[in-house]
Amino acid sequence: MIDLHAHTTASDGSLSPNELIELASKIGLSAIGVTDHDTTAGLPPALSAGKERNVEVVPGIELSVRYPSGRCHLLGYFIQHDNVKLNGRLEEVLENRRRRNDRLVQRLQELGIPITLEMALQEAGGEVLARPHFALAMVRLGVVSNPQEAFDRYLGEEAAAYVPKDKIGFEEGISLIHDAGGLAVLAHPLTLKLSVSELADRIPEMKRQGLDGIEALYNRHQPEDNRAFSQIARDFGLVITGGSDFHGAGKPGVQLGEVVNEKPLDNEILRKLREKLLSGQGAVVPG
Repeated sequence: MIDLHAHTTASDGSLSPNELIELASKIGLSAIGVTDHDTTAGLPPALSAGKERNVEVVPGIELSVRYPSGRCHLLGYFIQHDNVKLNGRLEEVLENRRRRNDRLVQRLQELGIPITLEMALQEAGGEVLARPHFALAMVRLGVVSNPQEAFDRYLGEEAAAYVPKDKIGFEEGISLIHDAGGLAVLAHPLTLKLSVSELADRIPEMKRQGLDGIEALYNRHQPEDNRAFSQIARDFGLVITGGSDFHGAGKPGVQLGEVVNEKPLDNEILRKLREKLLSGQGAVVPG
């Protein structure tokens, strides 16, 4: 039983890598994908914890990338977490994120919210600072009642204080994942804001750019979404993956291991992912 999409405090999750793997073991997962946003920092401790608790950790990442429509993320699976090229580019992204956070504080203060960067950093616990940490700080201030309200009113892409972040290009993101020995998968395709037919029309170009798979099975999909995206993946020879997109307290209502019908995925998904890695990238599969 597996879940291939989860976050730790290395990006915007509320559980440390060790706590995440402990939870995975407690609920009976045999494998978990650790896919923090734009960082590999959580992978070494997660891999170590996985060995201790007999939970396979699939080393991953979730890259925010530029795309003409909606919001686009790429999941990388079986990446080499110490890859120099990948981590060098991520350091550039991190520096851009720091500048973005400064601008976000300024905008919130202009809206009359007495928030400081230090307040958000306290919520992050010293890890990579992201919008969910600002949301938690705003809840603590009493400005909003919950993190979702913070996103709806202030932090979301069309909200009052939103500041766009510098993103890696779509094809560049795939290349970075491949250079690190991994597979590149389109995350939660609904966020592209495309119809099923529109996405199907875009897939040949994405595949030409190196896309390996689609996260067709996802916590917030309806059954018809899971079926439609799985069919697109099969039609174009892409691997099917899935996950809960667990963040902990930063994403209430999403529980680890609840991917389809509030249950984890079968290990067959991971087996096919391994097969795709061997046939498509020729890399050595960890473990």
